[in-house]
Amino acid sequence: MTAKPRAITLAWQEAWKQFREVFPYLLAGVLIGSLIYGFVPTEWIAKHAGGDNVFAIPLSAIVGIPLYIRAEAVIPLASALVAKGMGTGAVMALIIGSAGASLTEVILLKSMFRTPMISKRKGSAVLTVI
Repeated sequence: MTAKPRAITLAWQEAWKQFREVFPYLLAGVLIGSLIYGFVPTEWIAKHAGGDNVFAIPLSAIVGIPLYIRAEAVIPLASALVAKGMGTGAVMALIIGSAGASLTEVILLKSMFRTPMISKRKGSAVLTVI
């Protein structure tokens, strides 16, 4: 086998491996988004996280912190929340809160940094969201 076909084969194998790793999370995001879309009342989301509620963004940021929303799950989840009446700012706060200040990230960072550094990082992430 020449170098070019071998490189293509290796690229496809790597792409397939990464797809298999990501697919369960993508599927979970679609499932969660579908459940929200199907079972959470539109009025409830619009009332608590709609554009008219001044506390929607800080509340969404705080709710997002304990969550760990993978990048593959963000689009279906955000789509379902916006379709149900959640403000786009609140959706962004939820996403940034879950990505920038999640408990999973704290656990990972704890192995590399001391507590004051992690606290400053988390505090700046929350302030950025709000």
